[in-house]
Amino acid sequence: MLKLATLIENPGEPPVQTRYQDPAELKALGYNGLVIYESTALSGIASAEAVGSDEMRRWIKARIDHISRTIDRAKGAGLSVYLSYDVLVLPADVVDRNVSGLCCKGRPQTLCPASEQASVLSAEALRSLLTRWPQVAGVVLRFGDTDAQRLPHLLGNDLYTPHCPRCSQLGRADRALSSIRRFHQLVVEDMDRRLIVRAWNVRPGGMHDTPELARRIAQGLPGEPKDDRLVLSFKFTQTDFWRYQRWNPSSLVCGDRPILYELQCQREFEGKGGIPNWQAPLWRDGCPEVRDLPDEVHGLAQASKCVNLAGLWAWVRGGGWGGPFVKSEQWIDANVFAVPVLADDPCADLAALGERWVKERLGVADDVDAKAVLDLLQDSSSVALQAFYIGPFARGRSSPWHPNADWIQDDLLDAQAAWRMIQSLSNAQLDSVIQEKAAAVKTISQRRAALQQIIGDRRHRELEPLVNTLVYAESLIETLRDLLSGLIAYRRYLKTKDPAQADAVKQKLFSAQDHWNHHTQRVGSMPGVTTAFREANFWDLTQDILTEVDG
Repeated sequence: MLKLATLIENPGEPPVQTRYQDPAELKALGYNGLVIYESTALSGIASAEAVGSDEMRRWIKARIDHISRTIDRAKGAGLSVYLSYDVLVLPADVVDRNVSGLCCKGRPQTLCPASEQASVLSAEALRSLLTRWPQVAGVVLRFGDTDAQRLPHLLGNDLYTPHCPRCSQLGRADRALSSIRRFHQLVVEDMDRRLIVRAWNVRPGGMHDTPELARRIAQGLPGEPKDDRLVLSFKFTQTDFWRYQRWNPSSLVCGDRPILYELQCQREFEGKGGIPNWQAPLWRDGCPEVRDLPDEVHGLAQASKCVNLAGLWAWVRGGGWGGPFVKSEQWIDANVFAVPVLADDPCADLAALGERWVKERLGVADDVDAKAVLDLLQDSSSVALQAFYIGPFARGRSSPWHPNADWIQDDLLDAQAAWRMIQSLSNAQLDSVIQEKAAAVKTISQRRAALQQIIGDRRHRELEPLVNTLVYAESLIETLRDLLSGLIAYRRYLKTKDPAQADAVKQKLFSAQDHWNHHTQRVGSMPGVTTAFREANFWDLTQDILTEVDG
């Protein structure tokens, strides 16, 4: 059973400081493989000399040296190693020398999926990497997204979107299968290593979120169906790592092909690990908010009986493209701890699993104290749902993409996006928005008070750092509660011009501003907490509304 871990460090972000950089730590937790994300920066590069500038060549060589050290350390700890690799991606200088042969007609910045030359160069570059590192167990291939646009030495794009006279005859399945077959020939047949094909697509309509396309691709894959040298990898959610998601239906239509599920331990749309957010219940049983869908597979416990399960792949740190940046990974660690256990037993007892984490990893020996933390863990995923999503809006969408309408991305709160959602709801739905946010505040407040009481009774080094994270969560969720309550009151005021509604607008929006100041100016600097959230349109929108209702 594959139990893979990866750390995602994005270009331009501060380097991640984490215990999981030590492969011995991952091995002790039960992981048996490491996926090196940094190798995506080497996609399409046969050698550093293929990159034009001296500065970028030095950067590439430093990246190669770093990956070499990472491979050696991982192998020394007993972990298998996999390289992440994107297609279609090539060095920008190589493309500049042969635009007509490599790019779509009339699109000099877009590699053409029908270009045989581009495909050959991509495969030969990967052969060079695998030859450099013969100890690598395999490759994780991504074709529905790339990081090329964030790396100045690369040019690339996903395979689905380009469209020109040369590639317009290729359907989506043809585009995927053409690349998979070429890389299967190289990685599996020629070099006898494992090829993990990521189904992920960054836009709707790809293999990851479209079961019929996934079925067609699975039927055309090379090799014997049960040969685990070719594995298909899906995020466990139908689209991205949001809530209001079905268990990925595309993963269920691939016959006997080995399936790997990707799990995110540091949830990028839900606070990035700055607050408790235990994912094990969602992984085992699926998202409770969609469990009423008929004839569905809900969670790993059921999916493991329906697919040829090859294992689980944990994003132990990373995902997303910004903050907040954590100073303590305790809440993330609960998720990291759970993944290997669920890989071995998809029906694992979650109460026992949580108790093990509290006692073994957090170091809380007392049963009463441990129960307080376990209760907090068990509540945490529902608090995240209530805090970071607007339930009536998410439930009313016909598409599974962007159920939170991007009002919260990474550490950015967009008040204007929240206002657009409030305007889209029926009047009957507005009170439930207020109720869900109030419920989130109530639960996190109760759990914070319970921990503070334990600490107040006696010195408790294991729990003291966690209280600040709950204060942080409380101040943030109070801001969200009062912002949305104020916007709802404003919407009602616009219809009625009722002075009582004007008073409610002022009360709630002033309170939201106070909580936001508390969150950003005080709580965000408390010991051990995550960096504070940032805002877009918060002050402009709330001040404009307050001026209007006061006039």
